[in-house]
Amino acid sequence: MITGDIHHLEAYEKQLPPFIRKCLSVIRDFDFTAVPDGKYELCGCTMSVESPATEPEEDRKLEGHKKFIDIQYEIKGEEEWIGVESLFDSPKTLESYKDRDLYFFESMREKESKVYFTEGRFAVFFPEDLHRPLCEGRKGKEILRKAVMKVPVEKVR
Repeated sequence: MITGDIHHLEAYEKQLPPFIRKCLSVIRDFDFTAVPDGKYELCGCTMSVESPATEPEEDRKLEGHKKFIDIQYEIKGEEEWIGVESLFDSPKTLESYKDRDLYFFESMREKESKVYFTEGRFAVFFPEDLHRPLCEGRKGKEILRKAVMKVPVEKVR
């Protein structure tokens, strides 16, 4: 997993695979104020723009993907944290939706890290990075505006 501030992409240049860096640049320059929620094709990838609500941690599932890398970008709001675990710590799959490349995993909560996520922050989740998005924090429920780009793994190799 790589996380950072999208307004300072140049600081992450050496850490990011070139195609991921290109996708983040396109996301950074995208005019989210000009579009409604929906799906958009950028860089040969699908980007969903959504306005979800955060939920209590116990209602959110630890998820992962095999064919796609998730680039998540917080457009507006404060997702106080996203839980992150390694696939190697939580290998037991509880639910799978192969047609959507969506898998839910049993969590080893004591090994879960929490990543603070607020406006301007991005996170890149590789197939080995399980994540629990949309967790509400101390402030309670919040409506966000968020972009999630699905990058096919083969575009990065």
